[in-house]
Amino acid sequence: MPHQRHRERRFIVCVAGTDQFWQISALPRFVKNTLARRTSLEYISARSSASLRLDQGIQLGVSSETSGGIFMSDTKQTSADAAAHGELAKSIGTWQVFAAGVALVVASTTLVSDFQGYFALGLAFAMAIFVAFIMNLLLGLSVAELATEYPKAGALYEYGHEIFGGVIGKFLGIFLAFTFVGMFVFAGAGETSAGGFGLQALFNQSANLNWYIVALTILAVIPNIFGIRTAAWVSAVLLVGMLGIRWFFGLAGFLGFSDATSWSSSNLDTGGPGSFDWFGSGGLLAAGLVLGFWTFVGIEFVAPLAEEVRNPRRQMVVGIVIGLFVILGTSLLMGLGVGGTQPEPGVTWAEITITEGAECGGSCPQLIVGEAMFGGAGRGLMALASVMATLGSMTVAFAAIPRMIFGIAREGNFFGPLSKPFAKLHPRYDTPVLATILFASMAGLAALFSSDVVDWIYAGAYVWLLIYAAYHLLLLSNRILRPENERRLLGNAGWGIGVFGFIVTIVALYYAFLGAHGFFAKKAAWVIGFALLASIVAFLLPGDVHEDHKVNRRPSRVEEKKLSESNSSTAVTD
Repeated sequence: MPHQRHRERRFIVCVAGTDQFWQISALPRFVKNTLARRTSLEYISARSSASLRLDQGIQLGVSSETSGGIFMSDTKQTSADAAAHGELAKSIGTWQVFAAGVALVVASTTLVSDFQGYFALGLAFAMAIFVAFIMNLLLGLSVAELATEYPKAGALYEYGHEIFGGVIGKFLGIFLAFTFVGMFVFAGAGETSAGGFGLQALFNQSANLNWYIVALTILAVIPNIFGIRTAAWVSAVLLVGMLGIRWFFGLAGFLGFSDATSWSSSNLDTGGPGSFDWFGSGGLLAAGLVLGFWTFVGIEFVAPLAEEVRNPRRQMVVGIVIGLFVILGTSLLMGLGVGGTQPEPGVTWAEITITEGAECGGSCPQLIVGEAMFGGAGRGLMALASVMATLGSMTVAFAAIPRMIFGIAREGNFFGPLSKPFAKLHPRYDTPVLATILFASMAGLAALFSSDVVDWIYAGAYVWLLIYAAYHLLLLSNRILRPENERRLLGNAGWGIGVFGFIVTIVALYYAFLGAHGFFAKKAAWVIGFALLASIVAFLLPGDVHEDHKVNRRPSRVEEKKLSESNSSTAVTD
């Protein structure tokens, strides 16, 4: 098909064979590389008018002018253009992915979990941190490959729907997404409560904690109304501040320029399990892995942002991996630096921070640490770090999860008639405003019912580990059920990462909650049960599909086989 001259430069692609196979000609190298990867191109019929947005921000669509061919425009969409088509504009890169992932992970609750771990277990907790780091690195790589192959806002919904296809894939996608949302209601409640304690310490301790929870929720929503770039920059600024404070306290402990005692490795010997005493009810995995896991948990929250990443194949994995290493270094520097000191000679940190009689019932050890090391100024710094961490974390959460809801709604799968309003984007800022308000309300209300941060951490971690296992299974299922997908991000190593990641996650879940499965499994069952019920309702209620997303979803393997047999019999008859 010859090149045709239009007002904007176009590259013509010829169709050969079936709709699933395309012959590319006269295209620039970067375009050929993009099309060579597995994209949703094979779902676009040459007889339809669907469109596809690629990594570079260009748009691919079917052109009626080329008699069944397709054209590519090298012009980028504006936010308003993307919103009009029910899409999110590609506007962020590696450092925004890094900032979003780290800001979500380095939350106020990690101040609580890190100090709880280092003060109770000492140096041995560093080993739990390393185990948790490996778990989350494996998870991050699995998420990066899935997000690269399916760079859509629906994330888990998209993965389940695309990999398994058909009715089964649709239901599984909805269920996984709703489970993820329900899980973070637990985690978000603990995070908002931890930040509320910090805000309360900064201003007026006599005021009710619930007022601070409401204030933090509203403050985290505001930047998300003004677009993903605004939310990313706000998170980045908060990230610099809260990391700086953590590094400052860690260095103060190591170098001895605080009111605490001089640093000594003997202070890290708390009498708990040894660094290599891993198993059993009193072992390191049971005593410290949940807290260590919590130090890194949440890096997968960047997945729903993949639709807005300019080049997800490169920028997603780089942002995730760099982020995990920064988190590891920050935890070790602060935890070992402070843990190697004592608040005063002969008094351990555990005695004044994590006992039942401690301030906040042990839910705000960072405030006690700040005051012990630098008096009122130190307490204020730690309170500020808590507030900044909560705002950064919740800002990212209020960006990611509403995009999952939006991804479900634009395909008509969010409780029937509710799909249409929740699939709408702000015409100027390209944000799912209604979905953002809905999730923020859910997370805020949960925090108002309980301010016990540690209980929320454990309850959230149980479900979160199950979701980690699901991510690894999705990676393996994608490779088994969709072998036609080419140029895998992880190459052959992806098989080992998926298998090893799944095994490590299940073993960690078993040992981390040894002796407490009954209690926390009940909480997890409530989340999963509610997600299952909601999924059934959403699945059964028909909803409006955005005009630009009426594409043919990939059928299941069984449906593909039946379709192939039907086509074969038709061909014989003809």
